[in-house]
Amino acid sequence: MFHRTKNWLLISILAVSLTSCTEGSQTKGDASTSANSSPAATPVKAAATKTDPSNSKTIPGVKNASEVKFKSPSDPSKTGFFDTVNDSIGPKHEVAKTATVKIAGWAFLPGKNKIPERVIITLADNKTVVAVAEVKLPRPDVAKALNNPAYKSSGWDVTINASGLPPGKSYLKAWAYDSATKEATPLGGTHEIVVE
Repeated sequence: MFHRTKNWLLISILAVSLTSCTEGSQTKGDASTSANSSPAATPVKAAATKTDPSNSKTIPGVKNASEVKFKSPSDPSKTGFFDTVNDSIGPKHEVAKTATVKIAGWAFLPGKNKIPERVIITLADNKTVVAVAEVKLPRPDVAKALNNPAYKSSGWDVTINASGLPPGKSYLKAWAYDSATKEATPLGGTHEIVVE
């Protein structure tokens, strides 16, 4: 049990470190979109973003977010990690109301040896859906750390407008969504966003 916990901790630290090293740090202002980022997710409650004009993506298998069963397992890090906000790994992020907010991480479905189609991002206090991200970005670091090639495309990111978030302080949480069961399992990591 100790060895397994140690491995998960190592994976989380490795993922955060690699993300930080490759993307730099930015905690205020507009987020820049990296060359490998995917603007292919749609904010559900947030305003339309400049990086995703289509806004046609939804949560697969449901007509309304209230149909999703949000689960609470004992160890969220077993489904992935919510790594960064605006390329910063810090737990607190201040953003202007007019800024965009880029959120990113990696995910897989617990016990299924595969990645989810989507990650759902919510306000942590009431599970209001803020955005939905496709899971398809290259994460060879995760596949290597977990010794599983099925996770080589387990990365996700999405950019939303800060104006779609509540003013002041709120917390964002990410969930691995299983469209077959309509269940969402939390990822490790929660980020505080302060909209000024």
